[in-house]
Parts: sequence; structure tokens; C-alpha cells
Amino acid sequence: MAIGSLDTGSRCKVLDLGSAFPENVEFLADFASYVQIIDWCGGGSSNHEIEASGFERLNTVQTLLAEHRKSFGLVLLWDLLNYLPNDRARRTIRSIAELCLPGARIHAIVYAAETMPELPNRYRVVAADKLAYEPQTWELRGAPRLPPAAVEKLLEGFEVEHSFVLQHGVHEFVAIRQRW
Repeated sequence: MAIGSLDTGSRCKVLDLGSAFPENVEFLADFASYVQIIDWCGGGSSNHEIEASGFERLNTVQTLLAEHRKSFGLVLLWDLLNYLPNDRARRTIRSIAELCLPGARIHAIVYAAETMPELPNRYRVVAADKLAYEPQTWELRGAPRLPPAAVEKLLEGFEVEHSFVLQHGVHEFVAIRQRW
């Protein structure tokens, strides 16, 4: 995970686009000087609700630019890219890139299997290298199965530093904000 690649001696701002869990905040507090959580999916119970809340969340990210441009060192996207149309994903990543310092890390999970949960998972950080996945539903739908080259294209402004496929059908990406 991206956390393992951070300089543990320094503190950074963290943008978490997942659900707010006290355990995650406590874990991040060990190295974060500031944590901004934007529950992108907002507990939506359908793809339509998630897509509708996505417009609002993108506005929230863009609002952060006034105060936090080029200041975040870590962004946790979780499995968000799987649920956004490519054009919205690109706009979101462009805004996130503007929030990030050069060298900032971004963590993304992309389904490599044929199916994925109907709704995004919730993630709890158990340790720097261990996540607990919590499904919101057991219903499945087709996964976008984005090839690594497509993910790299979506992560414009970031360069993939590490990428690996896990046994349970997900591909994790850690990308670093390019220096300008």
C-alpha cells in the first residue's frame, strides 16, 4: 500500500476518499498532519445514488483547491476508479493532482476479475501493509477490468510506482505525483 512507501520521519496531509472509520483516522494520525475524508460514495445504496453523489464530491475536491493546492502527500482512492465513468475519473484525478505535492503517493484498487461488488467496498486500515475489505452488498456486477495501461492513463499527472495483482482478483496501484 502507498503508506508503506512514505517517509515515516515526516508528516503529510492525507486525502481519503473512502468511508470514515475511527481506526483509519487513528492509523493515519501517526504520520498525518492533516486528514481530509470525503466519503465519495456517501453510503449510496445504488449506482445511480453513487453517481449523483459523485458530482457533489468532485465539487468538494475542487473547493479544497483554494486552501490546499499542492499540499497533500497521500491520496487513498480505494476502488473508486471502478465505479466512475472514465471521463469523470479523469476530471477527478486532474483535480486531485492539483491538490498533491510533487512526489505525493496515490493508492488505487482496480478489479482484475470479471465481477466486482455492485457497490464499492469499505476499507479499514489494519496495518501499513494490510487492509480489511468490507462489502456493502453481496450483489455483483461486471468489473471494468481496466488494463494497467488504461489505469496509467486515468492517473494522468502520476507515474505508477508499484502495481501488483492480489489473489482475490484486485490490482493495486501506487502512483507518485510527477514533479514539474
